[in-house]
Amino acid sequence: MRKRALLIGCRTGALRGVDADVALMADTLTPLGFEVTRATGPRATRRGIIDAYRALIDATGAGDAAVVYYSGHGGQARDPGSAPAPGQPARIQYLCPTDIDEPGPHGAFRGLFADELSALQDDLSARTENVTTVIDSCHSARMARTARQVPKARTEGRDWATVHAAWRAAVRAAPPRSGCTAAESNPSVVRLVACEPDASAYEVQLPGFDGPRGLLTASLARLLRAPGASRLTWRTLLGLLRPAVLDVVPFQRPEVEGPADRILFETTEQRATGVLPVAADRDGARLDGAELFGIAVGDQYALVPPGGDPERPLALAVVDRAEAGTARLRLQGEAAPGPHQIPPGTEAHPRHVSLGRRPVLLRPAEHPDRAHVAARLRACAHLRIARSDEPALAALTLTSDGLRLADSDGEPLSAGATPATDAGLDSLTQDLRQLARAAHVRALASGTGPAALPDDVAFHYALLCADGTQLPLDRSGAHVFHGDEIVVSIHNRAAERRHVSVFDVGLRGAVTQLTTTEPAGVGLDPDAHYELFRLPGSHRLAGIELYWPDGLPRGAPRPETLVAVVTDRPQDLTRLAQRGIARRGPGGSALQRLVDDVLTGVRDARVPQTAEPPVRYRVTRCDVLLHHGRRTGPSDHAPHAGR
Repeated sequence: MRKRALLIGCRTGALRGVDADVALMADTLTPLGFEVTRATGPRATRRGIIDAYRALIDATGAGDAAVVYYSGHGGQARDPGSAPAPGQPARIQYLCPTDIDEPGPHGAFRGLFADELSALQDDLSARTENVTTVIDSCHSARMARTARQVPKARTEGRDWATVHAAWRAAVRAAPPRSGCTAAESNPSVVRLVACEPDASAYEVQLPGFDGPRGLLTASLARLLRAPGASRLTWRTLLGLLRPAVLDVVPFQRPEVEGPADRILFETTEQRATGVLPVAADRDGARLDGAELFGIAVGDQYALVPPGGDPERPLALAVVDRAEAGTARLRLQGEAAPGPHQIPPGTEAHPRHVSLGRRPVLLRPAEHPDRAHVAARLRACAHLRIARSDEPALAALTLTSDGLRLADSDGEPLSAGATPATDAGLDSLTQDLRQLARAAHVRALASGTGPAALPDDVAFHYALLCADGTQLPLDRSGAHVFHGDEIVVSIHNRAAERRHVSVFDVGLRGAVTQLTTTEPAGVGLDPDAHYELFRLPGSHRLAGIELYWPDGLPRGAPRPETLVAVVTDRPQDLTRLAQRGIARRGPGGSALQRLVDDVLTGVRDARVPQTAEPPVRYRVTRCDVLLHHGRRTGPSDHAPHAGR
């Protein structure tokens, strides 16, 4: 088997870290055995990218591993008409080669269309099933939160007629597709994307780097270099990657498509999640990468030899200490094997483990109270101490007058310092726990497998104007102001009854349930409509009023998120809005167990035998940037964020 990687970097517009992204991926994949080909600068034109991709296809044989990586701008053109013509797309997505802004013959458009990339990917997967595509770009423009965050999207409009004509010509000229012809995605290809289709990916300045990097790229490289990462599945890796990205930019949500249960860069599948390789030395069994994988003291695992049955493990083990990136396992039972009796390739399958502690940056390292504060934070199931070069959920700074708390972007969360007393630490730990819980709610994923629910409930978000009219809101990065009202319109397009719960995740991490009239979800019959909020009696549309919390220092706009959970049966999710730690209940649906995980900070990997029949559910969200001032009139920060 040969391993080859084509790394494409297209530096256009305001992006500055694209070439460094390609270099970082090359430095990451080369030690993993990949032969790397770079396409940057003049080699990353439209023609250059296609030729390089074709060369990769020609060089690939059965059983080889192939990776295609792209860093740069993504863009889309939308049909300005109210409805597209039959058989025509409403929007056309494309990547931006380095020559996209150069004039072409007869006004030709030089973007590289998604359809063309799909055809090339199909031809590659016809040579080998072991194909991975990583795209660090976005497909629609959004406003950046700060000057340190540059959206990887084209921000200027493109003439629809020109783009559509070029797309139509490219589709007509395309040769017959030799691989998969599925309309949605190729089932043989793992595809890791930086964000959802209607959201943005960002280039940011991160600790440990000398310049801006793609947030997906930097986070992915860090994970791929971790001890034991080679035996992770793509699904498990996404579970580590997504929180790391969301903690820095709450609007960017990476996704993995295709056979996500495959081991990284292999075709072997592992159905269990959170499985880690076990190492053994003279001091006993251990799990490497403890901090990275969120392993904590008390986590319980089943040790399974190669090819063994997880229900009949070699031994049960519990983490009895974790330090310097290593978790030491204490094997339980009188018949537990010694370190020399653990066969190579043994894996640790989770039984009762941490939910993925959110990193908190604690500084400075030399402060005399740091060890005491760190111990208090580590005692919380939701938190861990971040490394100095790691993006963090929040930053806690020890000063001469106490402790100061800031968010991931450096914006203060309180006006003054909190005394470094036991009572002060209790208060700060509670604040951080609430931020961590809010981060988990923001990151809630839709059900998969038997719990998957079709996308059959439509959500429309709009700004309610003083005259009663509504301005549509983009669902990722729209700018809103203190006192604005947002209307959420819901339409059940399914042929069955649906139940909808909507939560607001506030600037300080408070989680508020908005659908309080029906705690188990607002019931919607087929084709029914519902709006938040209409006032009782008058039935006047009022909307959800946004506000800047009292005592929160003013400064840059901050992220607020509306999270909607759609289920096919009533589900009481009110505890997501509950402060503090809740007691775990027995059994319940996968969604209810997920709520338990968020509240307790601990998850049970094994499905209880008494579980209810699967409840199907789907999660959607709307992310806005809230300014502390009131809207005073026409603003540069339009609620629909120009495309």
